[in-house]
Amino acid sequence: MINRFKVLILTVLFLSFANLAMADENTNKDLKLVDRIVLLVNGEPVLQSEVEFAKTWFKTNDTKEAVNQLIDLMLISQQAKRLGIIVTNREVQEAIKRIIQANKMKNQKEFKEYLTQQGIAYSEFKNFVKMELLKSKFIQLYLTPKLLKGIKEGKLEKVRTVRIIFLDKLKPNYYDRLRTLKKVLNKNNFAEMAKKFSDDEFTKEEGGLLGNVKKGDLVKLLDDVVWKHKVSELFELPTDKGTYFIYIEKEKEIMVPSSKLDKAFLKKLEKEYKMYVKKLRQNAYIEYLDKSLR
Repeated sequence: MINRFKVLILTVLFLSFANLAMADENTNKDLKLVDRIVLLVNGEPVLQSEVEFAKTWFKTNDTKEAVNQLIDLMLISQQAKRLGIIVTNREVQEAIKRIIQANKMKNQKEFKEYLTQQGIAYSEFKNFVKMELLKSKFIQLYLTPKLLKGIKEGKLEKVRTVRIIFLDKLKPNYYDRLRTLKKVLNKNNFAEMAKKFSDDEFTKEEGGLLGNVKKGDLVKLLDDVVWKHKVSELFELPTDKGTYFIYIEKEKEIMVPSSKLDKAFLKKLEKEYKMYVKKLRQNAYIEYLDKSLR
């Protein structure tokens, strides 16, 4: 689901990521520390290495400033999860792919080697990407609709929540698994069966969830059938490479405001976001195990 505001937010987000390659290399080359938990945010631990990486991520040499920004990011991502907002592995991988391209690197292997040279764990980098995507989705799916209430200038855009299971013909027991799914698969156990049988590693862990998509978001083969079938349908799509089982969970409409609202709306959105973070901090349990970070 991509509306104009999400595009603007993500553009800023990925431009920020792209500058990671320009970060001060000496900061990380000289970094030698024994990792330890230095902070708890609503019971979620923060490691010393994550605090150091946050300084690079948020482009600041001020440790306390980095910690405060990290806390805000964690609080928003935690709240997004509580509201049922998720980020799939596929979305994280696609985001990282764009970061790699922005840094003009050949592939993920080269990028991982670069991170290692900078003293950055790939798992930490991936976690920060996921939190930023959760933040973006929270703004898009929660704050934006809230502020758009009553705004009539714009257009409505349909999006669908879709889950898939893909069986690869080249993987072992393809036909056995296919027969099993034909017999037992239904709407109620789709997520469970996806985790058990799907060969699509990007969606498997999330129970086959592709997320909310609008027409044109998916590859043509999938896009055509997803928008041809009705909401709540579960159907099969055979291909040369394997078989898809596709479940269209639901459909809704979002308001995409007209362009003349963009500048004023984004200022209003930024103000609303800051107020929301402030409220989350007031109700959060934040424990500084390292008192110097307070």
